[in-house]
Amino acid sequence: MVAWLEIAVTTAATDAEVVTGLLLNCGCTGTAQTFASDGTVQVVGYLPATEGVTEQLIGFSEQLDYAVAHGWLQRSPQVTTRLLDADAWEVPLRQVLPPLPIGDRFLVTLTDEPADNLQGRIVVRLRSLGGFGTGHHPTTRMCVEWLERLPIAGKRVLDIGTGSGILAIAAALLGAAEVIATDIDDAALDAASDNAQRNGVEGRIHFVKSDLLRRVEGQFDAVLSNLLAPQIKDLAWQLQSRRALASEGVWIGSGISAESWDEVRAVLTKLGYRIHAERCVDGWVAFQATL
Repeated sequence: MVAWLEIAVTTAATDAEVVTGLLLNCGCTGTAQTFASDGTVQVVGYLPATEGVTEQLIGFSEQLDYAVAHGWLQRSPQVTTRLLDADAWEVPLRQVLPPLPIGDRFLVTLTDEPADNLQGRIVVRLRSLGGFGTGHHPTTRMCVEWLERLPIAGKRVLDIGTGSGILAIAAALLGAAEVIATDIDDAALDAASDNAQRNGVEGRIHFVKSDLLRRVEGQFDAVLSNLLAPQIKDLAWQLQSRRALASEGVWIGSGISAESWDEVRAVLTKLGYRIHAERCVDGWVAFQATL
């Protein structure tokens, strides 16, 4: 099983969003935040401890220095790292990410133990993931909240950049007939497959190693993507050129910073997308679009 490198960054609370973005840009599977009474916040990210992790850590340090030099961060943050085995890295996440109700129908928990569920929600059990794939991050949460409102029972769903598998699993639990879930990271695909099995939907999700749509075929009634802005723009072109979104299909996208949204919206509009809804939570944007 894969070991994980934990990167803990202590910084000013106002700098948490920038640090989170840098951790995700360097390849972290997810992030979690813990706020202190002195006005600081510790942002923690997790990298699979594979062959290239040293280069990723160096790249992150360089980006931090660049951000400080250009005034994006108030001061140089304190950075510590430690190596965790595949089981140990989940312990700190469970401490800062409690069971989370999302929308009207879901409850996400990071343990296999019974969860308090007085409202009778659909329970999604996850392991081997980070805060960007649990619903505790607003980008994931917005996607799940919109997904639960779609009439996807019996429909075909595509989850691009599945990460922990949360969106694919939620779609399957809502009755989707088939879910295709892609990622370019082997560790993410392994974790997502384990999570699908944990939720009893492994037979209804087909996991594919693919960079966006490169190994995906056919049309889909719903497309889900929690990706950064450059990937969203590439995916917009691929969905349109391959006619992968069905005539009445809906694309739910998120992972876009508020600063990047105007540029992304312009690309979508130019490619012929109709944006039916958009939301911004904590500096992150989600949208619903059709072709």
